[in-house]
Amino acid sequence: MKRNIVIASVTAAALLTGGTAVAVASTTGAPTTHATNASGTTARTSFSEAAQIALKAVPGTLGSLDRDHGARTTWDAEILGKDGKWHEVTLDASTGKVLNQHIDRDTDAEDAAEAKALRNADVSATEAARKAASRGTVTSVEFDGDRTQVWEVETVKNHKERDLNVNAQSGKVTQAPSDDDGDDGDDGDDD
Repeated sequence: MKRNIVIASVTAAALLTGGTAVAVASTTGAPTTHATNASGTTARTSFSEAAQIALKAVPGTLGSLDRDHGARTTWDAEILGKDGKWHEVTLDASTGKVLNQHIDRDTDAEDAAEAKALRNADVSATEAARKAASRGTVTSVEFDGDRTQVWEVETVKNHKERDLNVNAQSGKVTQAPSDDDGDDGDDGDDD
């Protein structure tokens, strides 16, 4: 039932903007939906597709994947490569094409601790995204190895953004604490 609603919603949105829509089943059983705009270009590469493409470009462990809406919509991935180095991969969100990849040379002790925690996580980035997907379209997943190891997941549903945490060991999904505590410029790392 949810699948039909998602397909119908994307189709309606695409047709309202002068395009068409196509829905296909993914290997996870959830529909992967591609809206095509009036110019005929596909509007989105799904989270799981972007993760697969990034990990094909740089084999390793996905540490974060974020959809960026700059001048060109992209997926930005950080991967702990099998070589033990952090790699950054940028994909075109429309085509899935790798636009850029490089090794992050600005690593420090905190990055090394994050890498160790990431290697010990029982739940991967794609599993965290799959668990959070029932609450909306996943637009960002980032590992947070500080204190309680969680995947910070952003979803969008009915034009509202929602921040969730997925426990990196148990996979339990919870609402993320609000960053709106009255401090301007706070990055949300209070506790």
